[in-house]
Amino acid sequence: MDRPQRQIGRWLWIAAAALFGLAAAVWAMLPDGGAGRVERRADCYAPTAMPPVETLADGRRAVRLRVLLWNVEGLPWPIRTGRDRKLAKIANWISERRNAGLGPDILILHKAFTPAASDIAVAGGFASIVPGPALGQKRRLPAAPPPPDYADRAHGWKGETIGKWLDGGLYVATSLPVLASKSEAFGQDSCAGYDCLSNKGAIALRIAIPGAPEPLILFNTHRNSREPAKVAIARAEAAHVLQTQENDAMLAEFAAESSAMIAAGDFNNYRAGDRTGRFASDPGFRLAGKGAGYAGRPAPMTDAKAWHDAYDLLGYRSGGALRVEPLAVATLFDGKNGPRLSDHDAQYVIFRISWPTGARPMPIPLPPCFDRK
Repeated sequence: MDRPQRQIGRWLWIAAAALFGLAAAVWAMLPDGGAGRVERRADCYAPTAMPPVETLADGRRAVRLRVLLWNVEGLPWPIRTGRDRKLAKIANWISERRNAGLGPDILILHKAFTPAASDIAVAGGFASIVPGPALGQKRRLPAAPPPPDYADRAHGWKGETIGKWLDGGLYVATSLPVLASKSEAFGQDSCAGYDCLSNKGAIALRIAIPGAPEPLILFNTHRNSREPAKVAIARAEAAHVLQTQENDAMLAEFAAESSAMIAAGDFNNYRAGDRTGRFASDPGFRLAGKGAGYAGRPAPMTDAKAWHDAYDLLGYRSGGALRVEPLAVATLFDGKNGPRLSDHDAQYVIFRISWPTGARPMPIPLPPCFDRK
């Protein structure tokens, strides 16, 4: 090798080393994707924290559950900056309501990636805080088969092949007795664009309502975005369908199709996956739509007004012995009902869960305790 070639080779090695060092420095500055994760499970339940049981005019027994759904935009630097102050305001508001005995009874969070975001669940004083998929969690169930060449056409420069930087960002928090829970990540290739950087998936809980004859299923998922994924719309929607299929597989293992359920998810647009799958094909599944004033109304998945009225939605279905009905639906912190604290508004729904008077209460395998909220 002559001198000019040796000089070129030396500079190539120097450039490669510099690029490697720069990449390592950038990687070192990236957020710890598991730093904000919190989890706790109560080993008893506080009778004084349970919603009161009432008798309806038709003789049925019932409770009212206040459910707050909020995508809190808890994204870390460098994706977002300056979020801690607004996240603290969210936490303080929920803490004040809980301390005043005003609920929510169930808190459902999306995009709670940072410590300040997960602190929202902690501040509420809930007995149980159940997170979604962890950063390194792999899917246990079989992944949905992608379209031909879907994985081969992955966009590395759009975040599809460089691994997970964040966990799932999902939480369900409640002081109602949690009987069982399950989390499941989406398949490795069941994502599109920048959404692949977080380990999205779903969580499901089986909770007891003291006095009720059957458990209630709580479900929370965050499926692939559309335009924010920064890939072709067809690819983002294909991922949405794959994730819907994987959600269905998880629910099939965890809950019977006839189970009473409250479900929260990527219900901010009528997406490709929302037109298929368990919820779309279940004639008993409804959305908690807005009626007159703050009244709630049952709406099918195809109800255009329900999708238009709320950026995020909760769905529900009644079960064999439990009837689920939305009594009130409110959008909060939307610039009208409170200042904007996130890029998503909060959705507050009051559900009535009722059952026949003569039904035998289900046994609760947790002892009562008297030192919890």
